[in-house]
Amino acid sequence: MLLIRLQGDVGNEGVRGLPGEGGRKGEKGSRGDAGEIGPRGDIGPSGPKCSPSLSDLQQLITVCPFAFQGDEGVRGPPGYTGDPGPMGEPGDRGPPGDSGPEGGHGPPGDPGLTDCDVMTYVRETCGCCDCEKQCGPLDIVFVIDSSESIGLTNFTLEKNFVINTVSRLGTIAKDPKSHTGARIGVVQYSHEGTFEAVQLNDPKINSLSSFKEAVKKLEWIAGGTWTPSALKFAYDTLIKANKRDKAKVFAVVITDGRHDPRDDDSLLTSLCKGDVIVNAIGIGDMFARAQDDETLKSIACKQDGRVQKMNLFADLVAEEFIDQMEELLCPDPEIICPDLPCKTELAVAPCMQRPVDLVFMVDGSERMGSTNFRHVQEFIQKVATTLPLSKSSSDAMRARIAVLQYGSEDEQQLVFGLSHNLTTILDSLAGMTYLDSSSNVGSAIIYGIRNLVQRPGSTPQAARRGAELSFVFITDGTSGSKSLGEAVDSMRKHDVVPTVIAVGPEVDMDVLLQIGLGERAAIYRAADYSQILQPSFFDRLYKWIC
Repeated sequence: MLLIRLQGDVGNEGVRGLPGEGGRKGEKGSRGDAGEIGPRGDIGPSGPKCSPSLSDLQQLITVCPFAFQGDEGVRGPPGYTGDPGPMGEPGDRGPPGDSGPEGGHGPPGDPGLTDCDVMTYVRETCGCCDCEKQCGPLDIVFVIDSSESIGLTNFTLEKNFVINTVSRLGTIAKDPKSHTGARIGVVQYSHEGTFEAVQLNDPKINSLSSFKEAVKKLEWIAGGTWTPSALKFAYDTLIKANKRDKAKVFAVVITDGRHDPRDDDSLLTSLCKGDVIVNAIGIGDMFARAQDDETLKSIACKQDGRVQKMNLFADLVAEEFIDQMEELLCPDPEIICPDLPCKTELAVAPCMQRPVDLVFMVDGSERMGSTNFRHVQEFIQKVATTLPLSKSSSDAMRARIAVLQYGSEDEQQLVFGLSHNLTTILDSLAGMTYLDSSSNVGSAIIYGIRNLVQRPGSTPQAARRGAELSFVFITDGTSGSKSLGEAVDSMRKHDVVPTVIAVGPEVDMDVLLQIGLGERAAIYRAADYSQILQPSFFDRLYKWIC
């Protein structure tokens, strides 16, 4: 039997029930907002008046408790320091105090300068009180060969010969019209029409320094050789046109060989007129031939005693030959000294009135050894303290020194550049360290020229324009030859005057002759390094350099 339940429709809402019981009391609510302020109340009645007339003390205390002063309170802490006020005006100067007691005697002062000290200072400052050598009135004309065969180095030696010789001849005439003193002229000659002269009557040549400056400015012509025409030019232009009464007239002619065949041989005796005393100097082995020897005799007016022959131009500046020329040109000098408290002997310092830049090229190879290296340092120190150094960096005269030590191809040490400061020189030498390396002189020469001659810009350590640039090589005579050809060409290009000090028995003469530019007279041999400090060796080398 199947039962089926079916849900009927929703019935109507029933009757509302009775209310339930009340719940428990709730918590106290928060305080409500304050109401508005009420109006101000009326003023109350006044209290009793305190009066000192009250007799009852207890009443007085009760009624007027503040009528009596209490005990003193505790002192408070100090306040902060205030800012200082403005400075007041200075007061009036007070009256002077009483004099103090006399002080005791102080220590004795240094002694004052003596007359000798004063005159020494004057002489060193201006040279105006030195003794003077006077040869009487002299007119001297030097005729020097400037042809291509001479070469720049030998032309420089010719000019140095002229300067060194004139330095020995005393006072230069301050006025070309003066009847006293020496007047000096110079003619340099090459091919026809290229003669240049420093005139006897040039008013600008009024001192030894001005003459040297004029000679230094002469530049090598490098042309042909027109000797006869040059002699005629010298006589007509310098001697004949500028004769002085009572003056001795000398001519010194320098040539290296045969003159151009197109020139007139009859002019060789152009100087043999009047009272001109002619000295002819022939340099080179060609004068051993009779024909060329006769040329020299013709120049010297057939006076055999007035002809000198030499193999090398370096012999011109040798001390012995300068002495000989001094004797020929000024045989009876008169030494005139001012009447001074302290008299000194006549001193001639050839480097005083010409600029010389001296670069020592020191071989720092291991063959030298540390002991010999110290000898080299002492030698350069001795030169530095003997040379007349320039007075300042702007001084265009006197000497400056530089030192370059070299080792292998890439090892060069410029100890110090060209300097006139003796303190700097000596301190730098004392701090110089020995390289103890190999030896390559060619790269050292190139380095020296680049850093001391070709250095860009104006620097006081670079060579001075117009100065004689001298390289002094100190070596044991053995060196690598790499770059040597380039170095020698650079020396010639920059007019470097070389001097070579070769020490020891084993030397490479081929290398020495190359760095000496072929001049054997420029090579000084020493048995060992101690010998270069000996007075005989040092003095001979010093005279060559200066």
